[in-house]
Amino acid sequence: MLMIRVLAVSDIHGYGHLLERLLEHAGYDACKDRLFLLGDYVNKGPDSLGTLSLVRKLTQAGALAIQGNNERKWLRSASLSAHDGSDGIGGYGEFLSNLPLWAEYEPFLFVHAGLRPGVPMIDQTAEDLTEIRELFHASSPEAGRIVVFGHTSTFRFGLSPERVWLGNGKIGIDTGAGHGYFVSLVDLTNGIQWYISVKQPHIIEVALLSQ
Repeated sequence: MLMIRVLAVSDIHGYGHLLERLLEHAGYDACKDRLFLLGDYVNKGPDSLGTLSLVRKLTQAGALAIQGNNERKWLRSASLSAHDGSDGIGGYGEFLSNLPLWAEYEPFLFVHAGLRPGVPMIDQTAEDLTEIRELFHASSPEAGRIVVFGHTSTFRFGLSPERVWLGNGKIGIDTGAGHGYFVSLVDLTNGIQWYISVKQPHIIEVALLSQ
C-alpha cells in the first residue's frame, strides 16, 4: 500500500495551468494523496477564473482549499446586485464564501498568511489568518504543530525566489508567482518540492526541502 502524501501549494495567482502541470508531474492521485490549497488563486496572473475553476474541480475530487486575502478582496468587491443576477465575480461568490480560513492535518496546520501569536484558533480573525506577516514569522513555534503558509513570498526572507522557507515550526511555500517567479507544489511527507517558472513554463524543477 502506498503512503499517503500530504501536498500543499499556495499563491497560484492565476497560473492554474501551471499547477495542473505540477500535479501531473508529481503523479497526484486524488484518491491517495491529501492536497491543500492555501489561497490567493486570483489576481496578478493571466487567468483568475480558470484557476478558480481548477480549484473548485480539485476540491470536488477531495482537495481542501482555504481563503487567501485576494479571495477576500474579490468577495468585498463583488456586486451582488449585478443586472444579470450573478455575484459579479464569475459565479464564484458562494464557492469562495464557503472556503474555510484554515485547515489541519496532523502535524500540519495550513493557513494563508499565519497566526497571531498567543491567540487561540477560535479567536483568530480573518485578517490575522490572511494578512499577518512579521509578527507571525518571528514568533515561537506552535506546540506540536508545523504551520504551513503562503502570502509572504520567500524571496522576502532573503532566499532565492524558488526556495521554500523553513523556519522554526513554520514552512513558507509562496515562491512568488504573483511577482513573476515560481509556482511550487510541496510534498510535505517526503520533503520534495516541484516548481515551475511563470516565465519559462516549459521547465519543471525538483528540489529537496532543506535549509
